[in-house]
Amino acid sequence: MKRIILGLNSVLIALVLLPVSAALAQDDCSEIRSSSQIAPCSEAAKNSADSQLNTSYHQLMARLESQYSVNPKLGAEYSTQVKESQRAWIKLRDTNCTVEAFEIDSAKPAHVAVVNNCIAKMSRERSTYLDGIAPETVGRSGGGRGGSASCPSSDFAQFLPAFSANAESQKRLTALAVKILVLKRTSDPGRFEPQITAETGSSLAFPLMAAMEGTTEGVEIETVDDTHMNVVDKRAGNSNIKIFNFAKKSCWSLVGIEDWSISEKELVASGRPGMSRVENVCYQRAEGLGGLGFLEQYRLTKELIEASLENYVCAAESGDPQASLSAARLSLSQMAPQLETSKVEALFKAAATTLPDGALGYATYYCNGNSTDYDGPCLHPEQAEREVFRAVSMGSTDAMNYLGFSFESGQLGTKDMSRALACYQLSADKGSPQGSDSVKRLLSQGSDVTASHCL
Repeated sequence: MKRIILGLNSVLIALVLLPVSAALAQDDCSEIRSSSQIAPCSEAAKNSADSQLNTSYHQLMARLESQYSVNPKLGAEYSTQVKESQRAWIKLRDTNCTVEAFEIDSAKPAHVAVVNNCIAKMSRERSTYLDGIAPETVGRSGGGRGGSASCPSSDFAQFLPAFSANAESQKRLTALAVKILVLKRTSDPGRFEPQITAETGSSLAFPLMAAMEGTTEGVEIETVDDTHMNVVDKRAGNSNIKIFNFAKKSCWSLVGIEDWSISEKELVASGRPGMSRVENVCYQRAEGLGGLGFLEQYRLTKELIEASLENYVCAAESGDPQASLSAARLSLSQMAPQLETSKVEALFKAAATTLPDGALGYATYYCNGNSTDYDGPCLHPEQAEREVFRAVSMGSTDAMNYLGFSFESGQLGTKDMSRALACYQLSADKGSPQGSDSVKRLLSQGSDVTASHCL
């Protein structure tokens, strides 16, 4: 898939920041430049072809229901045959693709790539086959919903403004069955996942998208292949992105809608103490959208993480320590736009009031400032030490280890091996493997250092 706007660059996350791996940019799979692209690009090709196949299948079932409405019994028999055929074909496809990769070690990335590419190729061919079964009547425009108006244009750039012009044009140029992706809450609190269903055009609320004329700010066009295009609509902000999938037969038609927002009906009613309803909604959306972005599985990784930051900042307006800490960390993670210095400091200050991790984060902020790559001496050692002491007093073993290292190295201005050992021992006593390892390391050096006091 080739996108007009490039994705997020790979970044490194510091230990004191988010406990997630860095988000990787969506590779431009139209040109393979390194072996590391082969497996993920084959996975993207398989997923795209599977999505296309799923759409073609549901559209066929909708055509059968519509065309055999006067004889539903015969239509049901036809649909049953198609279902059985599809199940048998999927088994054949998967078996064939396993055979195709048989001579390659199954533990090698090349094995996965060969299977994925085989599945993608056969799925695209199957989509074309299904599209040819029970074709729509001549009176329809490229899979649209009635009317005999001609296709606006075979050029997608000219088709899109005509499609989006009004509700009637969208109805006419929307397929009988449309793939719908929505975000649903999972059994894991605060987590969401995409769920895909198919709806008939009659159940959709038109207009589906706002009108577009020429180049529209906040709208990106993705070219999937010669007969498939995506329109990424960000005009309502990163928290409300929709992707419209179009396919071309005799004319372009809308075949899928991906809604990457989290509706309020998917959120729990109870909120965090001290938050307004709006701030509570923001916090839940920040958790949900960030959780999806950190998986690095979706093409909107960059946008989902940016939406998470925006919503954490909204929730932090309440002064909530956890929302404030999450916003500050994410701002310094290089995974989202960096907030201004005064805002980051205010967020860490709010987080430090009750959270050990907040106090430790505030300490690292005093040392490094609002920088993601600072590598010099601590900028404000006295203030940093004060916040580390606060985090230690709240029971943070990470802070104990950090303070132990500071005394060992003199990072905060005071070098004292006996206090370093005391801090490491305090951490070890609370079950920290890092603390235990540091105690063993200091004692194994053969010095006569003895532990004094940490704080």
